[in-house]
Amino acid sequence: MNKYKINYYFDHGFVVSQIVESDSRESVIKGLIQEGMIDFTDADNIYHLFNMKDIKLINVMEVELEPA
Repeated sequence: MNKYKINYYFDHGFVVSQIVESDSRESVIKGLIQEGMIDFTDADNIYHLFNMKDIKLINVMEVELEPA
C-alpha cells in the first residue's frame, strides 16, 4: 500500500489535507468521486467534515516514504 496526500481547496485559499493509504492514485480518485461528504480526523487530532460540492479543487499526490 502506498500513502497519498489529498489536498481539498475551498474558497478564499482555505486548504485541508488528508493522508490516506491505497493501492493506487486511481483508486483514491475513484473513492473521492463516490463520496458526497468527507469526514476524517487529521494527524493533529482535528475532526473535519465537509460537503464535496463546497470544494473547488482536489489534488492527489503520492507521499514519498523517508528512508529508515
